[in-house]
Amino acid sequence: MRYFNFVLLFVTMMTLSCSPRNNVKRILPRESFLKIQKYLDVTMCHPQKKDLCITKRFGASASGVVVDSNGENAYALTAAHVCVDSGALKMLKNNKYTMEFLVINIHKRYFPIEIVAVDSENDLCILYVKGLYSPAVRIAADAPEPGDRIYNTAAPLGIFNKNMIPIFDGFFDGNSGNRAIYSLPAKGGSSGSPIVNHRGELIGMVSAVYVYFPEITISPRFHATKNFITREVGADKKKRNMNAVIDFFGQFFSKKDK
Repeated sequence: MRYFNFVLLFVTMMTLSCSPRNNVKRILPRESFLKIQKYLDVTMCHPQKKDLCITKRFGASASGVVVDSNGENAYALTAAHVCVDSGALKMLKNNKYTMEFLVINIHKRYFPIEIVAVDSENDLCILYVKGLYSPAVRIAADAPEPGDRIYNTAAPLGIFNKNMIPIFDGFFDGNSGNRAIYSLPAKGGSSGSPIVNHRGELIGMVSAVYVYFPEITISPRFHATKNFITREVGADKKKRNMNAVIDFFGQFFSKKDK
């Protein structure tokens, strides 16, 4: 009997010590994570001598996550202020500039993107990434409850490399107005990064952080995020399918005329 109790205790301890680590490893949507890189080439000219100009390159990074994929192309979620930086555009209105907007997957492959939809009120943006083959993160069926443990993969300060993504955990604190609040550290570059529950399902996205207490993160609320993804991805798919049909018949009849 003593031997049996000892074996039972040993198995229980091993299960408790190993299970959390392995469960977290399995549920994290690492393959779905994307680092977002923006490059801005700005040409500034002397106010009196218009032929005297200099061009400077500025860079910024953020995060995102694949929310839909058909095996050939993908849709990704990030923050609206990543897609449309109104403050920067206002400053650049008197200067010539070009922008390069890319996503980088866990294998450090680069893909150009197309902005599909922006919800500035909730700070949400959907991107279309052609040629990206990455699995989509599952979206939760239910909203989180205060006290739920949550996880986050992000590229704060641009920290990211091939097969290396910083991982954080924290708690859902509750909703405040039209925002959800999480006990989760974040920094510049974390914007747009996914917040998932204990099953690895998407429940939120890093939108902002308190400047003087960066361990408290602000996210769009769950239902606003879920509805935006479903609505905008569905609408864009229909539009692209319709355009593909129109192109097909256009090519068919043009060949027939010849």
